[in-house]
Amino acid sequence: RARVRAMAALRGSLRFVIGLCVMRYLGAAGAPAFERGDPDAELAQRVARLQARMERDGLDALLLTTEANVRYTTGYHSPFWQSPTRPWFVVLPREGEPTAVVPTIGADAFARARVGRVMTWPSPRPSDEGVGALVEVISPLCNRTGRVGAELGTEMTLRMPQLDFEALRRRLQALGVEVVDGSDAIRRSRLVKSPLEVAKVGAACEAMSRAYDILPSVVRAGMTEVQLCNVVKRLFLEQGADDAPYVICRSGPGSYSDIIGHPTGRALQDGDLLIIDSGCQVDGYFCDFNRNFAVGQPSPEAAEAFEAVSNATNAALRAVRPGVAVKDVHRAMAASMGVSLEGGVGRMGHSVGLQLTEWPSIHPDEATVLEEGMLLSIEPSIDLKSGGGRFVVTEEVVEVTAFGPRLLSSRAPEAIPSLREAGLGKAVIAEAAAKAAPERFGECGAGAAANRTTCDA
Repeated sequence: RARVRAMAALRGSLRFVIGLCVMRYLGAAGAPAFERGDPDAELAQRVARLQARMERDGLDALLLTTEANVRYTTGYHSPFWQSPTRPWFVVLPREGEPTAVVPTIGADAFARARVGRVMTWPSPRPSDEGVGALVEVISPLCNRTGRVGAELGTEMTLRMPQLDFEALRRRLQALGVEVVDGSDAIRRSRLVKSPLEVAKVGAACEAMSRAYDILPSVVRAGMTEVQLCNVVKRLFLEQGADDAPYVICRSGPGSYSDIIGHPTGRALQDGDLLIIDSGCQVDGYFCDFNRNFAVGQPSPEAAEAFEAVSNATNAALRAVRPGVAVKDVHRAMAASMGVSLEGGVGRMGHSVGLQLTEWPSIHPDEATVLEEGMLLSIEPSIDLKSGGGRFVVTEEVVEVTAFGPRLLSSRAPEAIPSLREAGLGKAVIAEAAAKAAPERFGECGAGAAANRTTCDA
């Protein structure tokens, strides 16, 4: 019996090693080519997939208002979403092409998107910000079930004023049209990524991975979190990212207790553990993974916690394959670390794509089954035994393939890298800190020379 158990353990180890080799091979040779934009054939497939789910859910039409969902169906990609003044609408019928209902300023841009027609109104016009046009477009489409879906469910938002949405709902109801939750059709249509989408996320992961490799050469004790964040953002852009809208740099003695806040003026010190958690974009598609760095040598407690989350990542990689429930990936990580299923920060990862975090969450109750083409950010975390709210978390991005997971991010080192052991010396540190310093009076910028000297030091 002992020999049988030993052979079974050996076979399991060999499968894992072979799987890692396959992941490395696929990561180097199996990634599809990156292409900007959304070809017509790609958009047509997305619309067809959505319309099939609309048929299943009994929806005559679908109202889309958010950047990710409008981009997904029409290819419209613009930074103008940052302005909250004007709403943008796309109405997808059960059959046929989408209709864009947009302010006149967007007429030309949407004429080049993949839509059947464009209806406009002059905006801003608070008396009617497109509600009347939406009623005109939606009501004739709802001639079978009388139901139009909207972004009302889990991990969905409506990008229109609440009062306008309520007015739209009342006016459609008067015409016999019911507005219902259409989020399930949207979520499940976007769940499996096309090779083109995977390539864009992969390109973002490659840019971030290269930047993380360079980072230890330009960071040392004395830099503030704000300065470090600015250095990191520049590295991401220099290494190929289009944008770096989400960059978190937090630190603390022994470890950190916050991984979602803005960077502060706190200076890095010996004994700190630093986390950089980032989401860069390439052609509008996000990656999302973090890296840990020790300022000097990590504490034994932090090193032990990092080993635990690294082993949990290995457990997740062994579990990820088509046909496995998402909750079982979570359970594999929790079992590896010996933690409660209900503990931690509520989940151990999520999907990623047009949004920084996408459904589903890697959660103990998530029954969604993994399919080829899904992308996951695997993110185990564990509390430090000494408490104080401090913890350690690591994260990798993978694609689900027929062979198991394919790493899109370069795997984190097995041990926490020390910023003291790598780098180009104090001159580089001072130069990086000076470049990162905010150009403001009294804060290492256009103020007194003494301030600049202090900041460089």
